[in-house]
Amino acid sequence: MIPKRRVFAMAVPRTLEELNQHPVFSYFLWLCEIPHATFKEKALSNAIYTWAKRHEKWMSWQDTHHNLYIRKPATPGYEAKPALLFQAHLDMVCVAAPGVIHNFDKDPLTLALEGDRLTTGGRTTLGADDGIGVALAMALLDDETQAHPEIEVLFTTAEEEDFSGAAAADIDWFHAHQLINIDNARENHATTGSAGGYGIHYERPVIPEKPGKDLTYFKIGVGGMMGGHSGEDIHRGRGSAIRLLSRMLFAARRAIPIQLAGLTGGVFRLAIAREASAVIGVPAHVTDGFLALMETMEKALTAEYKGANPRLFFTKTPVAADEIEAVLSVKETKALIQFLILMPQGVMEMNGEVPGVVQTSINTGKADLDLKKGLFTTESEVRSSFDSQRDVVKYRFDTLIELLGGKLAVYAVYPGWPNHPDSKIKDLVTKTYAEVFHRELAATPVHVGLECGFFLQKRPDLDCISIGPDAGNLHSPEEWLSIPSTMRMFEFIKEIVRKVIE
Repeated sequence: MIPKRRVFAMAVPRTLEELNQHPVFSYFLWLCEIPHATFKEKALSNAIYTWAKRHEKWMSWQDTHHNLYIRKPATPGYEAKPALLFQAHLDMVCVAAPGVIHNFDKDPLTLALEGDRLTTGGRTTLGADDGIGVALAMALLDDETQAHPEIEVLFTTAEEEDFSGAAAADIDWFHAHQLINIDNARENHATTGSAGGYGIHYERPVIPEKPGKDLTYFKIGVGGMMGGHSGEDIHRGRGSAIRLLSRMLFAARRAIPIQLAGLTGGVFRLAIAREASAVIGVPAHVTDGFLALMETMEKALTAEYKGANPRLFFTKTPVAADEIEAVLSVKETKALIQFLILMPQGVMEMNGEVPGVVQTSINTGKADLDLKKGLFTTESEVRSSFDSQRDVVKYRFDTLIELLGGKLAVYAVYPGWPNHPDSKIKDLVTKTYAEVFHRELAATPVHVGLECGFFLQKRPDLDCISIGPDAGNLHSPEEWLSIPSTMRMFEFIKEIVRKVIE
């Protein structure tokens, strides 16, 4: 039998004003006022650094990457107890919904309450990934309601792009040998390992030509898709708008000598593409057949994806010929579409040892054809638990280049975090969870990239785990954060701290 302790029951605030009274959300709402896109975290880092320096007994410093290091001394009498290190990242993915004007360099986030969830009302990403981890750690540092061991906090930068903050972090500054990463999005699941990965930039020069006089132009669009996180949501069957558009283009090219006049899709390699569109030149005498073919493809794709994407829609908009300055030749169009249809996308392998966990995947989150620059580019994210399988995905790109031309560059490489079944911090966290909530806490590796791999490279003896409150639709304007789950997580973290000094 699991020994029962207590379950935390708290009233959920009904307004943002009430929410601001909670110690965690007061910090989260505050940081939502300060823009903190990736590589632009300086203002938020400075603000938190100023806050930390106000506490005379704390030690804190800021490095050149704007990482923050904070140490709060143990309560007198508990100096010999093991220190705990909490870690979160300062930056957020910045995505706005179609038609929403938001300057992520200047504008504060617009917040809304939807039942017991905090959102932006569908306007932009919320930045709970990982602003809520930062807020939880700040509230823990500020808490004086209970005795505690030495508490250390590391806030890193650029996690959503190239992990340069974690790669540069001086982990040896800390005393703790146990690290709790607060960058998880499921309250009832703790992460004990993560995938490694890297970004792939592909580019292919193209030679535009003057459009012919016999072409009729249409802008074909795919929209309303769920999108989501390229690691956490890649297995949910939502599909990619870039992939759906590729299939439509391929079907058109097989039947008709079309010519591309433009293409764009997605916004970020770490976000599954929600929208994509292409401007297509169609010989005037087969316009009706082209439109009928597009209708057929729309019906087929709707049947395949409507369940996972209830807002999925397609558009076919005529474009005036005098708006088109250049097109690709039929041959160039064929080669580009061949690349798109052959380009790997989605889940490559599932984990054979941990049911339901993806082992290897790739997400092409952005594609762009710029005829003024004469360049076609894509941005992709490769993830895998094994370097050898990550390499296979790159080999597929290499093969495409051999067949169709272009070049690629690998960047933002980050290491995996191996799962260790004998982890002591895992035992502490799972046992505490069971005692507090009277149910088991699942603890498995996941298919996302976390910073723990970098820390383990520098401190192999570091014992890591990742936890966090319920959140969803990360990296999309539909991002949400559970308010009651966050409140429970704060009390749970305080209970973990208390267990260390028992």
